[in-house]
Amino acid sequence: MTHTRDYSHLLDCSCNLLRSSARLITQAYETHLKPAGITPPQFTILAALANTGPLPLSDLAQALALERTGLSRNLQVLERKTWVQSGAGEDSRQRLVSLTDEGRAQLHLAMPLWQSAQDEIADLLGAAQLDDLKSTLGALTR
Repeated sequence: MTHTRDYSHLLDCSCNLLRSSARLITQAYETHLKPAGITPPQFTILAALANTGPLPLSDLAQALALERTGLSRNLQVLERKTWVQSGAGEDSRQRLVSLTDEGRAQLHLAMPLWQSAQDEIADLLGAAQLDDLKSTLGALTR
């Protein structure tokens, strides 16, 4: 059976373009952050906690637009590395997550590597395109 219908337009969908772009960007950040022994999601969690201070798990998940289960898996690794700690919040049913001194030191160690990844992406896209991309992606996630 011969198929004559053209399906090429299906590959130009927003989902496919965003996913493939995200993979490429993630690979760049992984490469840059690897010498510090930290992954992009771990870096983002440390940065969020450094910015906000201790947060309930659900608030941190919401702030990072992550599912609680995925965040919990990352937090387990960060707790083993002693970069974050968690404990009961004001309500004993609530889990409060905070950055440790070791986590803050790790964040500071990784920041120049993160900046080099940022610079690579900026060089690749150009300043105007990068600003447009950030604005568009920000609108989608807010």
